[in-house]
Amino acid sequence: MTTTTTTEEARERGNALFKSGSYDEAIAAYDEAIAIANRANDNQSEAKARANKAACLINLNRDAMREIALAVDLDGTYARARERMEAMVVERGSFESAIDSLDETSALRIRLKKLSDARARGNEKFKAGDREGAKEAYGEGLAGDGATTPGAALLFCNRAACESAAGAHEKALADANEALKRDESFVKAKMRRANALAALMRFAEADTAFTELHDALPGDASIAASLNACRSALNKPTVKAGVREIHDLAEYKKAIEKSKLVFVDFTASWCGPCKMIAPVFTSLASKFTNILFLKVDVDECQDVAGHERVSSMPTFAVYRHGKKVEGFSGADGNRLSQLCAKYAATI
Repeated sequence: MTTTTTTEEARERGNALFKSGSYDEAIAAYDEAIAIANRANDNQSEAKARANKAACLINLNRDAMREIALAVDLDGTYARARERMEAMVVERGSFESAIDSLDETSALRIRLKKLSDARARGNEKFKAGDREGAKEAYGEGLAGDGATTPGAALLFCNRAACESAAGAHEKALADANEALKRDESFVKAKMRRANALAALMRFAEADTAFTELHDALPGDASIAASLNACRSALNKPTVKAGVREIHDLAEYKKAIEKSKLVFVDFTASWCGPCKMIAPVFTSLASKFTNILFLKVDVDECQDVAGHERVSSMPTFAVYRHGKKVEGFSGADGNRLSQLCAKYAATI
């Protein structure tokens, strides 16, 4: 007696494998679900299976655009797939791979092409100094169903730049907010929003917006400068970009817990190798702006040194999402640089 597997059964098997971290096996189960749904012309079930497969591919650091684009093409009402596709297009800063993933007759492909062409026209005009023409081009792309097509956040963000350049800061704020509605992690749109708030002298809101950006990009000097301008207007303490000095264990723990990726330099004023590696550590903080670099003087912060059981200097520790993932002792600039490149790509 043979048993027929349904789309839902295959997908549930894939979900269980996904939760266990068996991504390749999960992909095989989702492929089975896709095949079953395709034969039954069940677009919604196929879209779900393709979106699940895309999640596996993302976890395996493989290209997932084709699967997520096909999921949206099959079921345009599938919100989770649309959100994921939006984020992927924004992250790449291009519609090209999404367009190439779809058949030429696909309605979604046609809509994406419309956005892509309008963005290209707008970018050309913006570079030529024609801000009004650029704004019109972006608006043409967003007209009709353009504003609801995944990737529209790119055009809203670009149009915000045009409005800002023209001094229309309320309109710039509105467009930046529209971009963030579509992808709340869109850093460039966050910048547009923060700058618009500051230009409108809404300093308390701008302070909050720039603080979020500074937390995400602690090495970015321009963000720190913009944040400090707001804080000056509010009579609040200023911040600085780059290496942050730690003064006690409570401050240390808070920084570790709050930041996605942290590199710590345990140093001492009397340590020769520490002085040698210090400029390298500082330069890396400027290069890898999404990493928080902390400096701990073990004589000043004996509680932190004891907590970390530091016995030689310099010692370096790497924390990712609050957990220690690596560490070493010695003034090895090459190793430090390699670790920065390795972990910066994971957040």
